[in-house]
Amino acid sequence: MQVLDHGYLTNYERQTGKKADWFTTNGDVFPVGTSKMKPFEPVAPDGKRSFPRKNLSKGVGEWNHYYVRAINGEVRLWVNGEEVSGGTNCEPRTGYLCLESEGAPIDFKNIRIRELP
Repeated sequence: MQVLDHGYLTNYERQTGKKADWFTTNGDVFPVGTSKMKPFEPVAPDGKRSFPRKNLSKGVGEWNHYYVRAINGEVRLWVNGEEVSGGTNCEPRTGYLCLESEGAPIDFKNIRIRELP
């Protein structure tokens, strides 16, 4: 799940001089490493990322609510109460969760994880 503030996009385009058409800052869903997934539409140009259907994330300094549900190889993401992206045919279907920041500070609060039967 992509969780970046919108300033990241601005800085990327200013520093590289390139249009950021391969990622967004507000809810991409994508596999990493050797993982695989068939992304929901709309899809990034490389065909691997599910781009969010709407930009629902709030600006810098505001809290966002992300809800992720993964069941039987399908993952779906809601941002601030509305489903925006996801994918199916995920491999592997089980594993670890990782929360990370790509080179910038990030804060998480009120994290709840529930294993589904």
